[in-house]
This record gives sequence, C-alpha cells and structure tokens, in this order.
Amino acid sequence: MSYAGKILIMDKKLFFIAFPVIFTANIYLLDFNTTVLAIPAMADEFDLSLKLASWIILSASIVMTAFLMPIGKISDLLSTKFFYVLSLVIYLIGMILASYSNNVYFLIFFKTIAAVGTVGSSIMMFVVITSTFPKKYQGLGLSIITTSVAFGMMVSPFIAGLLLENYGWRFAYKLIFFIGLFTVLMTLIFVPKLEKPIVDKNLFDIKGMIYFMVIMTLFVFIINDPFSFGFFSFIHILQIITFLLLIFLFYIHENKTTEPILNFSNYKKPLYLWGSISRTLGFAGFSILIFINPIFLQKVIGLSESSTGTILFYSGTGTVIASAISGRLSDKFGHRIFTISGMILSFIANMSLSFLANNFNLQLFTLFMFINGFGIGLWMAPNMSAVLSSVNINQYGSVSAYLNLLRNIGMAFGQSLAATILVLFIASSSLNIQLSEINSESPQEVLTLFINGWRTTLIISSIIILISVFASYKTNERLEK
Repeated sequence: MSYAGKILIMDKKLFFIAFPVIFTANIYLLDFNTTVLAIPAMADEFDLSLKLASWIILSASIVMTAFLMPIGKISDLLSTKFFYVLSLVIYLIGMILASYSNNVYFLIFFKTIAAVGTVGSSIMMFVVITSTFPKKYQGLGLSIITTSVAFGMMVSPFIAGLLLENYGWRFAYKLIFFIGLFTVLMTLIFVPKLEKPIVDKNLFDIKGMIYFMVIMTLFVFIINDPFSFGFFSFIHILQIITFLLLIFLFYIHENKTTEPILNFSNYKKPLYLWGSISRTLGFAGFSILIFINPIFLQKVIGLSESSTGTILFYSGTGTVIASAISGRLSDKFGHRIFTISGMILSFIANMSLSFLANNFNLQLFTLFMFINGFGIGLWMAPNMSAVLSSVNINQYGSVSAYLNLLRNIGMAFGQSLAATILVLFIASSSLNIQLSEINSESPQEVLTLFINGWRTTLIISSIIILISVFASYKTNERLEK
C-alpha cells in the first residue's frame, strides 16, 4: 500500500475517534442550554422561589468548581478509556433520573450526579485526542473539539428552545440520555484501549484536594446563602471566617507540597495574576446575562422558549465569529488589544441592555446580545493564551485545568450574585410572590420590582466587566521580561 493510502486510512481512524468526543461536547452544551431555558418552566411546575430554582444550575456549578482538579488527578490513576466511559455512564444515570424527578430536590440531586460525570468526561475529551492523534495531527484534533464546541454554543440554544416549547424539559433530558447512549457505544467501538498512565501515587496531594473541595463548596454557599441565614447572621459570618481560615491553611499546605493543586508562585507573575482576575470576572459577567435573561424574556416579556433560544443563538453566533478570528490575530498583534476590546464590547452590551428595561425592543435586545457574544469571543482565547504564555510548557496541563476552574468559579459567582439580587428585589414586595407566579400579566408592583432587580443586576455586571477591562489592560507581556 502506498504512503498516501496509509495516511488516508489513518485519517479515517482518527475521524472516527473524534466522533464520540464531538458528541460528548455537544450533549453537554445542549444539556446546559436546556436547563437554563427551562428554569421558568421548572419554577412553574414545582412552584419554586427564584433562589431555589437557581440551585438547579448552581448544584452543577459547585461540582464543576470543587471537583474539577481533584477528578483530574484521580483520572491519572485509571485507564483513559475506562474513565471516559465511566464518566459518561455516571452522567447519563443522573440525566435519566433527573427526567423522572417528581420534586425539585430530587432534580437538584440527580443533576449533581450528572455533573460529576460531566467533569470526568470533559477532562477525558482532550486526553483521548492528545493520546491517540499523532503529534502532526494533534493541532487538527484539538481544533475539532474547539470547532464543535463553538458550533454547539451557536445552535444548542435554538434546538433547546424548540424542544422545550414543543415537548418539555423531561423529553429533552430523555433525548439527551439516548444521544448519550449512542456516544458511549461509539466510545467503546472507536476509541482504542490506551495504556494506563504511570503515576507516582505518593505525589498525589490528597490533603490539598480536600481543602480545595471544601473551600470551593463553601464559597458558593456563602455567596448564595441557600438556607437564608442572612448575610449578617452569626452562621453566615462564621462561614466567612471558616472560608478565610481554610484559604490560609490551604496556602501554607500548598507551598510545602511538591505537587500542589495550585502553584501559588505563579501569582508573582503580573501576566498570570491579572489574566486570572480578568478571566474570573469576565465569565462572572457573562454568566449573569445567560442566567437572568431567559427568565426576564419568558416571565416578564412573555416570549416562548424557542424565541428565547433564538436570541441566545445570535449571542452564540457572535461568540463563534469572534473566536474564529481572535485566536489567530492575537498571535500576530498580541493579546491585549483583543482582551480589552472584547471586555469593552461586553460592558457596552450590558449597560445598553439595562436601558431597555422599561422600553423593551426585541431587535435592540438581540443586537446587544450579539455584541456581548462577539465581545466574549474576542476575549476568551487571547485571555487563555496570555495566562499560558506566562508559565513553562511543563505546566500547560495543570494551568489549562486551572483556567477551566476560573471559568467555573466566575460562572458560579455570577449566577449566585444574579439570583441573590433578584431575590432581594422580589422579597421586598408586599405580595410575597414566588417566581412561578410571575408572568407578563402579574401585578405592576411585582413586574416593576423584577425589572428594577434585572436592571440593577446588569449594572453590577457592567461594573464587574469594567474591572475585567482594567485587569486585561494590566496583562502586559513586557512586565514579564
């Protein structure tokens, strides 16, 4: 057989290996957008307050924040293919059980189980590609993942909206489950058995993992206050003191261990420090929009799930278009022009949206969502590139996981903050109304309070993004030299 023929056969094999990875990425995006768009419907079905409804999303955020790096470490101890399949199965068990939930507490619990599987298989997607693709094809393999994710970000809100409007969230979850079963089957057939990595178990920072999981979980609880203790209550203050003490103990421990979960010495580098701050705050601002706008559009404006999904589709389209150009051009012109301009566009979009509260215009709203998506797309890849450029190549794996961690922290913080602000405004009503009771025909007092809470949340989001602009400005490569 000729050399060209062998390459053709190898390319076909690589194509089939990439198939389950592409499906994995897109079922998670469909799951996320389905859940975000279904929050109003779930609130109506289970008669939920906004705070309790937010935990349908926050439960997954806690798992992805607290367990990302520990699960990544555990995956090094097991066969790649086995851990990938196991993670997918855990996710699918959580999803199918969630579709049959008869109350919100079971729904939150099963979505939490699904999130554990999401974390594990998300890590394995990149490992499968880098372990099976030859070096000369690894760039192609990774671009397959990023392209499929970008495509999923664009179309999954639209698909989710159609599914919800016509069939409901339970059907959508079951459909995701069956697509997931097909993904598991493809993984078993196409992904080759990979050698178990050789890892010194004694180097695993078990104590650091425990510190990290408790700190991240406590962080979300402090922000969201799920049991309504009150910010100035004794228990809440005790949580904050415990949180700060654990961070101090974690810092001391990590500086003593040879294989730390977080390398604190990297924060001495301005590019790493300010890039990290920009990333956390940028995703916090992004998550606020993604969380509150579907609720606002469906509950206050009265749009359907498919119409809301279409608006998010335009936001995702902006992200895809900008992402396609920012990564390449930042290599040529530097990252700062893209991270700064991206965050400025996001700031403009957030502030502009806040002015539409009492004079809603669907076309302008959609335009500003597109601008926000475009800004996020301009900023994302150059921001990641900036942080990675500040560390040695042997830290790329751990720092890539760290960047995903910052995204999850920002998303959890933004969702918690948005839910808390809206709850405070709604709670100030004399009518003691639940989220499930709010619609476009609600009393004017209730709608005014919700709109004011929505506007205030967007203004605070704009301030957060403005700080991210400053942090992006501080990421100057010359300071590293």
